[in-house]
Amino acid sequence: MRRPLWTRSGATLPSGFAAFLALGASAAAWGAALPWLRVRYDLGTGGGEEVISAYNLGALVAILTCGLLSRRLRPRPVLAGALIALGGGLTAAALAPTWGFLLVSAVVGGVGFGGSVLVLNTGYAAGPRGVVMVNLVNAVFGVGAIAAPLLVAEWDLPAVLAAIACAAVVALPVVAGPVGAHTPTPPVDRATVVAIAPFAVIGFLYAGVETSAGAWVSTHLTWTGTDPAAAARMTALFWAGLAVGRLLIPLVARGPEVIVPASFLLATAGLVIAVNPTLAPVGYTLTGLGLAPIIPTALVWLARITPHAHLAGSALLTSSMLGNVIHPALVGTVTTRDHPATIPLAITTYATLGVLAALWTSRHRPIPSAT
Repeated sequence: MRRPLWTRSGATLPSGFAAFLALGASAAAWGAALPWLRVRYDLGTGGGEEVISAYNLGALVAILTCGLLSRRLRPRPVLAGALIALGGGLTAAALAPTWGFLLVSAVVGGVGFGGSVLVLNTGYAAGPRGVVMVNLVNAVFGVGAIAAPLLVAEWDLPAVLAAIACAAVVALPVVAGPVGAHTPTPPVDRATVVAIAPFAVIGFLYAGVETSAGAWVSTHLTWTGTDPAAAARMTALFWAGLAVGRLLIPLVARGPEVIVPASFLLATAGLVIAVNPTLAPVGYTLTGLGLAPIIPTALVWLARITPHAHLAGSALLTSSMLGNVIHPALVGTVTTRDHPATIPLAITTYATLGVLAALWTSRHRPIPSAT
């Protein structure tokens, strides 16, 4: 068995933190920057959400490609290429002369995002103290997601994207770290597919809340009369809720079948509160807190009910990324500047369906491991 690579380089863990800092910042920057992008590229009052879908489309392509070719691709070259694509795509976006060029750059950056998230999370999970490390690096992801809206409020978007790209380059030494070797995915039967399907729905609906909120919070607050810079700062509260919630997971750990529906319920309550413009910052903070435990806890839940945890986790992540591509644009089709409340109400639909999906999933029993 190959020995874990945690101590091979002193730069490995700090560069891992840099990678997740860049990933979190890149995920959160686009939504906070929508008001700026609309002015810069003359997109009108309700346009621009295509850049978020483009970014997540690139991520989805990367995750699907890495999954389908997992037996042929080696993790280290994939991770190196992904970080370079992330940095290169963001740099190109910072210099984009036209809206179309920016969208293409966002797709390239998204490819880097998806490949990096997949390889790094898999590597840290397989290493020593995997549960602690995965939660730690994803908390750093949350720090990046908090910082990005704050930076967008103070700087122009090109400067923010360039800074994130630099962090991605600084993270390259992580390639020598905990990426390990992939093991072949075992064959699955119909019972496994039936067990995994509800989790794919959970991932899809989770993305409907997280990505749509991250993309539209700033716009909602701006449409209710908040200054764009202040709205960007308030958007950071949503990401702060996500980061803090991940750190609180060990303190609230009960059965996954209780945590996941309860988390969706808290997110739903937060979105309902956000309909009131005065309470919107509080509501979005609660939404972030509610969402935080869902994906990590769902992965633990999957490991308990099926022996094919790796395949199941890939399905969960893929469905979540698919939702990231679809949902922000869907929310844009039902929202109008004249009725800002349509934004949190549209996102509430996903959270409510998430509660029902989680309750449905709790009815599934574990699948016995093959002997």
